[in-house]
Amino acid sequence: MNRIFGLVFTSILITSTLYVSQNVFASPFFSNGYFTENGIEWCEENLPLYEVLGDEFFEHHKHSLESRVCASLYQDYYWVYEGSDRVEKLIERSKHYSQLEILESYEESETGIIDTTPAENKDQTLLQGTIEDGKMIVQIISSSPRINESMEINLSFIDESSRLVSNVNYKIKITQQDQLILENNNIYSEKGLSTLITRPLNSEEPVSIIITINGIGSSENQEEWTDPRGKIVMFTVVPEFGIMSIILLGITIMTMIFLSSKINKISFRTV
Repeated sequence: MNRIFGLVFTSILITSTLYVSQNVFASPFFSNGYFTENGIEWCEENLPLYEVLGDEFFEHHKHSLESRVCASLYQDYYWVYEGSDRVEKLIERSKHYSQLEILESYEESETGIIDTTPAENKDQTLLQGTIEDGKMIVQIISSSPRINESMEINLSFIDESSRLVSNVNYKIKITQQDQLILENNNIYSEKGLSTLITRPLNSEEPVSIIITINGIGSSENQEEWTDPRGKIVMFTVVPEFGIMSIILLGITIMTMIFLSSKINKISFRTV
């Protein structure tokens, strides 16, 4: 009985989220699958409530998509960004968090395991690339390279109208320091979303990702695939705080300590 209820609840989440993504659903907060300026303002107004309620914040808002995307934005580095284009950047980020919610809901429908908290990835890098003819955008939300840890890479294939592209066939090659991390020449994304997990990395050096679009269409009818075909998008995921940064920080701290000790030894005499 619990499993049936879980599947029904997940189906509701998927349906509502897909409506948002495909521009069927619109509200003062959401349009074309991401927040409007009113949506960002709604998040700002609800931040004090989130800080007080914690996870009960989602129950308070009936586990709405808006509440889950807001919670992800609160953890995003652009939330404390002070540039004049802060709202525009948060609107763009809300698009990616909405897509993560779609992916998580789809996975939950397969397993029957429900998680109503945000599908955020706090340790992440967001990159975007446009194929040569400009008719498709490939976006990735990836965890940072860490030694002895796998990388999680979330892919989104989006058309010119900011809608997910269905039935994408592609191949991917991931390398680090010329060493092959992951390679698959025949991947099918029915919903325009994919999640890939690499093997554990040997270092925190940048990771290169090459994605080639094989064609659009059913995975079983390669002869009927349509363009774009053979288009390549390349990404480089760089650790936000790698080994070299740590070394430089250590040198800076030691230098400050040394100078501070020297200054404290100076005696001043008044005339």
